[in-house]
Amino acid sequence: MSRSAAWSLSLVLLAPSAQDPGQQAAVLQRAAELARPVAQHALLARLVGNWQVEVVTRDRDGRERTERGTIEGTAQLGGRYVELHHRWSTAGGPLEGLQVLGYHTLHQLYTSSWRDDRSTWAVDCSGVPDAAAPDRLVLNGALVDARDPAGRAFRFELELDGDTRVTARVFDTEAGALVLRQTQRWTRP
Repeated sequence: MSRSAAWSLSLVLLAPSAQDPGQQAAVLQRAAELARPVAQHALLARLVGNWQVEVVTRDRDGRERTERGTIEGTAQLGGRYVELHHRWSTAGGPLEGLQVLGYHTLHQLYTSSWRDDRSTWAVDCSGVPDAAAPDRLVLNGALVDARDPAGRAFRFELELDGDTRVTARVFDTEAGALVLRQTQRWTRP
């Protein structure tokens, strides 16, 4: 389907009724407003570029391992999303992951979707912005994996320290409580 055909189709689906031009115009105006990037998209744009990453992972026995890699962030779809391409060297071999971060203006939520070359499923999470900590994203979702195919609660936190440092944390559920499992420290090369 061509881009113009897809746009036309989305306009038809958004329109409440071709019989009420005033209502149709209001819905289309609202859709156009919601499609514009906002301040939260500008925050995500700070992730664009190249990063060196140190990943500290804690296993269930409390042992830590440190691995290193890179992340390449690119703006997508007019700055509405940031695609993060993760490449890490791990004890189990190279890991490649793809994360897409965005801001859902209609529901006013940050969103994240993760996929990697060690699975065939997505891990999604979302969270509302915190006006008291605008450089910090806290997203909650269900961690789906071979251990728990139905999913279990997890939290992903991302803190931006200016434009040169990021700290990401991943919390997993153990015995009914969220436990810090991974800390990522990103720096510009």
